[in-house]
Amino acid sequence: MSTEKSLQSIDRVMEHTAGNLQNDIKFIECANGYYYVKGWANVGVIITSEGVVVIDTAMSNKHAQNIYHAIRERTDLPIKYVIYTHGHLDHVNSTHVFKEEDTSVIAHENVNERHFKYKLLEHHHHRINSTQFQNKLGSMRSYDVIPPDITFNKDHKISLGGKNIHIVHGKGETDDHCFIHVPEDDVVYCGDFFVWSFPNIGNPLKVIRYEREWYETLEKIKRLEPEILIPGHGKMIKGKDQVKMALQDVIDTLRFVHNEVIEHINKGTQLEDALELIQLPEHLENSPYVKQSYGCLEFAIRGIYRRYTGWFDGNPTHLSPCKQEDVAAEMYSLVQDSQVILKKCRSLMDEGRYQMALHLVDILVLSQNHEEAKALKKEASEKCAETNQNFIMRNIYKQFV
Repeated sequence: MSTEKSLQSIDRVMEHTAGNLQNDIKFIECANGYYYVKGWANVGVIITSEGVVVIDTAMSNKHAQNIYHAIRERTDLPIKYVIYTHGHLDHVNSTHVFKEEDTSVIAHENVNERHFKYKLLEHHHHRINSTQFQNKLGSMRSYDVIPPDITFNKDHKISLGGKNIHIVHGKGETDDHCFIHVPEDDVVYCGDFFVWSFPNIGNPLKVIRYEREWYETLEKIKRLEPEILIPGHGKMIKGKDQVKMALQDVIDTLRFVHNEVIEHINKGTQLEDALELIQLPEHLENSPYVKQSYGCLEFAIRGIYRRYTGWFDGNPTHLSPCKQEDVAAEMYSLVQDSQVILKKCRSLMDEGRYQMALHLVDILVLSQNHEEAKALKKEASEKCAETNQNFIMRNIYKQFV
């Protein structure tokens, strides 16, 4: 698929599954008693002879209500458990729709701390999510998430209707993540440990994530040899060999980037040089399971550097830097001709060097508040958005258009 078609596809999915989620949900049967429903994030459903288990609860209340009605069309047995695979709001926003009188919500103990921080930084999170997802999160505006009734530190097990449901903790996109394994039927609901994309390590707007623990958790899942893998986003994978292949590509990607970055940190390689030197092997670059549409190699390299090193990059200029506006004013004083800078920026635009144009045009934007320069910066940002295959980077650039 071309980059442009891939970007259009991402936008269609976002538009379709955000704010006004579909009335006609597709309740997909994975195996006898095992289901999932696609949406912005997938919702899993296990129907046993004694009751129902819901795995994650959707972003939209309307979407969750449609899923609840679909459950009730199949059984009148009570919803005994709701399990959070992790605390991201697209997975836990509509729990009240499923929570009945005797329903217990289960989650890792770190979920409570996550939601405390969300509440503490509520305006910040609204702002960065609006940037990352271009205001396509619909009704997901509240951080008053229903807290778990049952928490655990490492692993937790429940039995219901003859099914032993193992909830296994691991770190990945979050430190409160877990996957759900039913050994009798070789089924795994893995949450966002697998999402049909390059793992989102080093998201430029979000907190540190856990590349090493992520691939270690995926190795645990692979050793279980599941027949069915239901991810947190995207379609399920069936067949032991197919599941193993998908997991292996993500494992290999995370391990490769982790090992490469650690090697460069130990050698003293500066981040900007590591970004040029570290390249994925061809088979991973072309893997359908790690397309760089959500996470990407650059995010991962930056994120791992940020996790294991301090903020100082080794250049004394950056140790206690002057304000950007003051630096820009000094640079402008050397030229004192806005047209020289604008002419060079337009030349860079013609060459497709949009990022470099952004660097130079900031001399005028920051020091002179120059109107023509601001228009050119907007144009360069738009071009950066149009030509980037990663939708998070694309949407950040769009904020300046």
